[in-house]
Amino acid sequence: MSRKPNWLILKEAARDLIETGKTVFTRKELTLQARKIDPSRSEASLDFEIDLVTINSNSKDKYRDPDKLFLYRIDRGRYTIYNPEVHGPIENYLYYRPSTVRKEFLAEIIKKLEEVGYRAHENKASNKPLSPNIVAEINDKRIGVWVVDPSQDPISQLRTLAYAIGSSILNKNFSEYLVILPQNLLSKISLGTRDQLSKLGVKLAYLKEEKRYSLLL
Repeated sequence: MSRKPNWLILKEAARDLIETGKTVFTRKELTLQARKIDPSRSEASLDFEIDLVTINSNSKDKYRDPDKLFLYRIDRGRYTIYNPEVHGPIENYLYYRPSTVRKEFLAEIIKKLEEVGYRAHENKASNKPLSPNIVAEINDKRIGVWVVDPSQDPISQLRTLAYAIGSSILNKNFSEYLVILPQNLLSKISLGTRDQLSKLGVKLAYLKEEKRYSLLL
């Protein structure tokens, strides 16, 4: 008989707690209940697994399979069963996170934007779906700025670019969007495609690297 995975043991334990009338429980209570089901499981491994099965967990290793996402974190150390009618649809939690842009590189981009007349600052909500890296303002326009970090590997650059363009089209919170990317990546995008994106309010700009980066709009 095959051994059940930790996520399934936790799922059964959560259901057991709910059946006893305990709709909110702690990590400790959940792991103890799970070890009643299978005492051979270590508390440490079960505790680690909790972050992987929690739909609003910040863990980069969180499961993507909806069947394995069944917990919702209410606040620090307190959980309940995930309910889409209460906590929102699963699509709100399962989205692609683009690669993180280096802080010092973002700061340099902000400086370059300010040099050409923009008021710019890092977007503190950039970890939310569809949110750009930088918020810039000029002539009463609020512009979302996406940055493709040239230090990323080519595959990550392409994924970030695709996510930035898609998010720019879907997010209606800004007047227009600016996607800043390495020159070699921009050269692969046809002029016709750039024109179509411009009509959708998405402008592409590239970074020219000499001794330092130059922003060419």
